[in-house]
Amino acid sequence: MNSQSKKLDSSRLVDSQPALNPYVFSFKVPPKKFSLAALSQLNLWQTAGEMVSNSNKWQLSLIAIGSASSIIYAHVPLVGFAAVAGNTLTRKKALITVTSIWFANQLYGFTIRQYPRTLESLTWGLVMGLGTLLITWLITLQPKFSRRSFRDYLLWLATAVVGGYAIYQGSIVFIAQLMGGHGFSSTVLWQIFLKDTVWAVVLSAIHSSLVWLVIQTIPNYSHPSFPPIYYSGYYPPGCGRKG
Repeated sequence: MNSQSKKLDSSRLVDSQPALNPYVFSFKVPPKKFSLAALSQLNLWQTAGEMVSNSNKWQLSLIAIGSASSIIYAHVPLVGFAAVAGNTLTRKKALITVTSIWFANQLYGFTIRQYPRTLESLTWGLVMGLGTLLITWLITLQPKFSRRSFRDYLLWLATAVVGGYAIYQGSIVFIAQLMGGHGFSSTVLWQIFLKDTVWAVVLSAIHSSLVWLVIQTIPNYSHPSFPPIYYSGYYPPGCGRKG
């Protein structure tokens, strides 16, 4: 009799446990009946940011904007795009994005702008592409703190722009010295840095707006409360009802 009652109690205990929430891992917008307390335990900025990064729309938007920028600039702000792509996309998507932007720029340059089809021009294009891939890969090695909040996101973005520019432009200057080409004045280097920074800020503002819109789609979100109350009615040990 006792053994049967223990089995019955254990089965009730298992049934009363809250089921593993699929929305935490799939990053889909949860339905209205989803537990508000469970939502409050999530990091909304990180969750919404991963929803945007997993969407193909943001990646395609970056590729489209970056490719169109070749119409304005002979040399697109690759560092700015690399900083944003590496900070907001998965590593694979970020590398594909910057490669697509670089390829569009080279294609536009050798066709519409009629770059000289010489070994030197091809070498410079290859150097720019490899430098962009390098800094993008480094930026995707973002620390965990950069995903926790908007402030940490901006901190890593600033680090990515400054550090990425130093590595990318430093490699360009180094290769120029090896090839016996012309140098860059401080004025030119500063103008390039400003261009990359402005593009990184504008693109990040667009991305942050998308993340904010995704957060607004979470229905009836409320601030965290204690003790947490699960939709199933289950209270963790030490929290909520007794007995």
